Amino acid sequence: MQKTILSLTIGLIFLLGVSACQPKSDALSEAGEAKNTEQVNKQASLEKPTTKTNTATDSALDAKTCLELSKSMGKVDNSSKIDAIYAIQKQLTACLPTASNAEVLNLLKDYQAMYERFLWDDAAINETDFDEDYYDVMYALEWNEKVPEEKLQKMSARTRYLISLIQNDADVRVYNLGEGYYAFNHDLKAMADIFTPYLRPDQKAFIQRMAKDNQDIFWSDAAITTSFAELVERAQFWEDYITRYPNGYAVKDAKILLDLYRYALFFGSDNTRWTDDDIREFLEPDYKQTMVALTKRPNSILAKDATNYLNFMALSDSERQEQYPAPSTTEDGYEMDKWATTHYQLNQAMQIPPIWHTDGDNRECLNGLFCQTESVD
Repeated sequence: MQKTILSLTIGLIFLLGVSACQPKSDALSEAGEAKNTEQVNKQASLEKPTTKTNTATDSALDAKTCLELSKSMGKVDNSSKIDAIYAIQKQLTACLPTASNAEVLNLLKDYQAMYERFLWDDAAINETDFDEDYYDVMYALEWNEKVPEEKLQKMSARTRYLISLIQNDADVRVYNLGEGYYAFNHDLKAMADIFTPYLRPDQKAFIQRMAKDNQDIFWSDAAITTSFAELVERAQFWEDYITRYPNGYAVKDAKILLDLYRYALFFGSDNTRWTDDDIREFLEPDYKQTMVALTKRPNSILAKDATNYLNFMALSDSERQEQYPAPSTTEDGYEMDKWATTHYQLNQAMQIPPIWHTDGDNRECLNGLFCQTESVD
């Protein structure tokens, strides 16, 4: 019996000795890993439902915010302060990531209409008529010059408020309407940048281009304000857009824009000419080089237009009359002079749709981020 007890005591001492000799770090590591794994699993199981619940709650709040935004925008007018718009911008950052595509587009249209109301200045329209002081103030703002303080004080309270926004770098700018007329406008690029991250690529491309091209007026005093090269680039963009997105956003409006720029490119305007009156010589060498380059554009209606145009320029008077016979009198019964005859024949040669429609469904595409139907009186 004593031998048995002695054997058990020696065995126990041996086991304790072996355990004491094992490295403590390994033992603690294994125990720690097991404990950490248990804690991570437990934490994960606790966090998952909480995250899901928060996301659902946030989405519900954002959806409600989006529904209310249009109403909030509708309350902003030309008696509001810029703080009202800043508050709406803050709400947009919350709701746009969860809004549907249709909702984003509708919110953008509401936002643009809101800014138009906000910047409408009845007093400014009245002051423009034969008011040299108003013109001087707006001209100085347009060209980032110092505004004459004594003339500024003669403006209406609302006009001074809008001018103060420009001077404090708000998204407001002076818009030169031509013939001495000015208005206030929103920075279209800044407007587009709020919404385009949440739009499809075709919608984004359309709206960003409208923001770029419509930042300034296109027609002024019956003249085209953009350069010949820029006009060509605009026409090429819309032709490429139609090819890339044949079923894309507002493709019908893209075709209207293409035809508009085609017409301006090959016919000019009353106060803008790319050639002499006889349409035989370009006024600048660069114009001819650009036109020749345009003929080489593959699978392009612009290339066909450019080819037709250059061919027309090369025709003699008799050849033009033979290929494109012009009447001797106008529709009103007046004798057709040489200028009228030449442009009548050019119309026959080019076959480009006129940019002014009289069918009651005229689309205006040179203001803002969207084309809009305007009634024709």
